[in-house]
Amino acid sequence: MLPDMSSVLVAFERPVTIKTVTITTVDFVEVEAITGRSQNCVVQVADKEKLNSETIDWSLEYLMVHSSSALEQGEYIEFNGSDYKIIQRGPWSGYGYTEVMAEETKRPLLVVNA
Repeated sequence: MLPDMSSVLVAFERPVTIKTVTITTVDFVEVEAITGRSQNCVVQVADKEKLNSETIDWSLEYLMVHSSSALEQGEYIEFNGSDYKIIQRGPWSGYGYTEVMAEETKRPLLVVNA
């Protein structure tokens, strides 16, 4: 049995907005819907030297994010006025938390549909 390490995160968590983009086709036209939720996460700058140097863009910023709630590859994290796309999930879900790597988009903020 693996230990539940999620309680360690509580002291460092802060609320961030997680955005999910869903694309559907309506009358042969793609329609993009953006939903958002607030989620407590531990957010820190990722050490680029520990990432796969062949697959990262050195001009972008990267975040390492931990949460006791689920985060999925392809979702976006709004942090310090920028969106970061989750590009990789770590293998830690068995320990009671999710770890992801997120890449800066350098695009205008995604606006959540009302």
